[in-house]
Amino acid sequence: MKTIPLPPISTKSPKAKPHLPADPQASIWNRELRLGPMLSMKDRQLFYQQLAILLDSGLGIIDCLEVMISQYRKKHLKALLQSLIDGLQEGFALSEVFLEKKAFFSEFEVHSLRAGEQSGQMTTVLTSLAEMYEKRIRLKRKLVQAMTYPIAVIGVAGLVLAFMLTFVVPMFEDIFQRFDAELPVLTRWVMAASTALRTHSLWLLGVSVGLVMLGIKLRKLPRMRQGWSTFLLKIPLLGKAMLKLQLARFCHSFALLLTAKVHLDQALDLMTQLCRFYPLQMATQEIRTAVIEGESLYDAVASQPIFPAFFVQIIRVGEASARLGEMLETMGENLEEESETAVQQLTQLIEPVLIIALGLMVALILGAMYLPMFELGKAVG
Repeated sequence: MKTIPLPPISTKSPKAKPHLPADPQASIWNRELRLGPMLSMKDRQLFYQQLAILLDSGLGIIDCLEVMISQYRKKHLKALLQSLIDGLQEGFALSEVFLEKKAFFSEFEVHSLRAGEQSGQMTTVLTSLAEMYEKRIRLKRKLVQAMTYPIAVIGVAGLVLAFMLTFVVPMFEDIFQRFDAELPVLTRWVMAASTALRTHSLWLLGVSVGLVMLGIKLRKLPRMRQGWSTFLLKIPLLGKAMLKLQLARFCHSFALLLTAKVHLDQALDLMTQLCRFYPLQMATQEIRTAVIEGESLYDAVASQPIFPAFFVQIIRVGEASARLGEMLETMGENLEEESETAVQQLTQLIEPVLIIALGLMVALILGAMYLPMFELGKAVG
C-alpha cells in the first residue's frame, strides 16, 4: 500500500494566517463559560456526510459549504462554516483552515483531510470520517440505553434509602424514647445513620461534591489513569466489554488513517493522541517506537499483551496482503458487536442484583426498626 509521508502538524502556518473569526477559547470569559465541545459527534457526522455528498456531486468545496450553511440553524455552526469559507477564499486548503480552527477540529481530522487532499481521495476520507462518527454515535446510544435501567434503579434506591432514614426512622425513634430499654446493635446503627444524614446532610453533600471534583482533577494524572483503567479491566464482564469497545474505536480510527494513505509512523502518532484509554495509549506509543526502529507492525503489536491473539493475527495477515485498513475496519465492526453483546449481558446480570440489593437494604432498615418491638413484646409476655 502506497503511503504519503506528511509533514508534522505545527501550530504555525507557513503562510500568513487567514483572517478567521477568533476561536471561542481566545477569551477567558468564553473559556470559563464553555461547558462542552462546540461540535458534538452528531454535528461532525452530519458535516462530513453532507460535505462528502456535495463534493461527490461535482460542486466545488466553497460551493458545498455555502449550500450547507443555508441548511444550518445553530448560530455557532453557521459562524464556523462562514469562517471556513473565508479561509478557502483567501487561498488556503481546507486542512489548513481546519488547523486554524483547532478549537473545533482535532489533529486527527486535520491530518486525515490533508492526506485526502494530497492523495486525491477527499470524498473517501470525508465519507470515512462520517462513518466513524456515525458508528460512535450508534454505539454510545446503545450503551446509554443499556445502562439507563441500572442507573435508574440505583437512583431510586438512593431516594428510597434517604426517605426512610430521613422520615421513617425518626418516627420509630419517638416510640423508642418512651421505653427505658437498651436497643439492639443493628437498630442503634440505623438510628445513628439517620441522625448523621439529617444533621450533617449539607456537610456530607459538600464532601461528596469535593471528592467528585478532586477525582475529575486527578483523573488526568498518568498514575490515576493507569490505576483506574487497570481496575476496570479486572472487573468480570465489564473489563472485557470495555476493552472490546476501545479496540473497536482503535480499529475504525486506524483504518481511516491507513485508507487515507497516511504514513504508518504518523498514523501511529495520531492514534497515540486519539486514544484516551491509558493501556491502549501506552501500547500504541511503544508500537510506534518499535516501528520507527525497524520492526514490522505485526511484531510490534504482538509484543503488547493488551491486544488479543486474534487481533494480532489480523494485523499479520493485513500487513502481508496490503489490506490492513480494510481488515481493521471489518475487525472494528466485529468488536463493536461483541462489545454490545457483552454490555447487554452485563446489564441483564446487574438488573436483578440491584433489585435484590434494594430489597435487602429496605428489609434491613425495617427489620432494625421492628426488632426492638419484638423484644419488648417478648419481655411483656
